[in-house]
Amino acid sequence: MKVFQPQGYYFRVAAIATLIAGMYLHITSLFIGRDMLRQYILTPTFDMLLAVPMTYAGIVGWLSWKQVSFDSGWKKFFYGFILVYFTISIPIHVQTYLTQSTAYINIFPDWYSYAILVLMTVMLLFVGNLSYKVQP
Repeated sequence: MKVFQPQGYYFRVAAIATLIAGMYLHITSLFIGRDMLRQYILTPTFDMLLAVPMTYAGIVGWLSWKQVSFDSGWKKFFYGFILVYFTISIPIHVQTYLTQSTAYINIFPDWYSYAILVLMTVMLLFVGNLSYKVQP
């Protein structure tokens, strides 16, 4: 387990994979619409698979907080924001294991994909540039 610790238990890898998958879904939704997205791409199986790296990133992100090197207060705040975002997203996607439905996406307004794509892009750039403290 110690071998995973210096790189934040590979939080960066799991978070980037999750964010890229989420961006793919939102971009696709803008082009083909939610009905076709749910019918052909955001199937219960896809959503359940997406929940795996998302849950992993949410958990290890909190566990690796002390390994992250923050050189300013806003970076610490934004890292915390990202972790809260992942933590809130976990039950939304994990519920598909119980319901076998992705109908929950219909509760979000049509403009949501535009806004979340901007935020996800910023989060992706931030996570990609995370640095970890050097371990003695």
